[in-house]
Amino acid sequence: MRLNWIATAVVALNVLVASAYAEDDAVSILREDWKDTARDRIVPVRIDYPAKSDSPLPVVILSHGLGGSRENLKAVSQYWAAHGYVVIHLQHIGSDESAWQGKAPQEAIRDLKSAANAKQFALRNEDVKFALDDLVRKNSDKNWPLAGKLDLEKIAMGGHSFGAVTTQAMCGQTYITGKRYIDPRIKVGIAFSPSAAKAGDQAKAFSQMTLPMFYMTGTNDNSPIVGDTKAPDRRVPFDNSHSADAYLTIITDATHMAMGGGALGHPEWQTLINVGTTAFLDKYLKHDSTAAKFLDDGEYAKQAKALGTFEMKKVK
Repeated sequence: MRLNWIATAVVALNVLVASAYAEDDAVSILREDWKDTARDRIVPVRIDYPAKSDSPLPVVILSHGLGGSRENLKAVSQYWAAHGYVVIHLQHIGSDESAWQGKAPQEAIRDLKSAANAKQFALRNEDVKFALDDLVRKNSDKNWPLAGKLDLEKIAMGGHSFGAVTTQAMCGQTYITGKRYIDPRIKVGIAFSPSAAKAGDQAKAFSQMTLPMFYMTGTNDNSPIVGDTKAPDRRVPFDNSHSADAYLTIITDATHMAMGGGALGHPEWQTLINVGTTAFLDKYLKHDSTAAKFLDDGEYAKQAKALGTFEMKKVK
């Protein structure tokens, strides 16, 4: 299951729009609740994967934003799965939908704000490491539905908002204390609505990130509930990346919630997200030269120009 990048490169963006939201009938879904016995913690997961595959496939770990769930980022996840990836959505209990469900609006906002804390950040990072450990066991368990279908040498991570913060951490951001959470099993990262470091020197925070990163944001991507992150600040991680290839797409008028999935009535935005990130994954995880050409030699930039801007930094 491989995207024909040569064909994609010559097809206008609006031709692709019709497929931006559709659930592909070639994609299957598995929902499970994984138990981390060491922490006595449940990690709900949703797995989108190709219904048919003849060989082990690359894996993408997905992390939702504050107040979200394993059902978020569905549009891009389905697209990735339809093009040969096993996508594992993690639900981070404590900073998920449980923080607001069933509560009056003011109480919900208050509790959401309180859930954006250092403890929940640490729990999220631990959830990712647990999932990576557990996938090794599950992939060799003949009773697991996806046993043997995962190529655990090819793992990416992505996330939106708080999930982007989690992704940046797992991909090597350096914090003011000097601490890093990077996991060597992750090879590339995708951050929807990335964030600058909360404190300290921005160059120090991001200049040591050695994994290729794709940052995606919008000109109206302001923080809606927690913090005071403004849309222009979303590009800070890209601007301060110097140790690995980095890409940045900024979609004109796209909001914070639009970057979290479904593009809020703008399927052409979602298509740009789907096509760009899939080319990125194909380039770095599948070593697909046609995907690399599509992404690096101007065709994707042409599509992005109709909707916003596209920049890249290449480290030789």
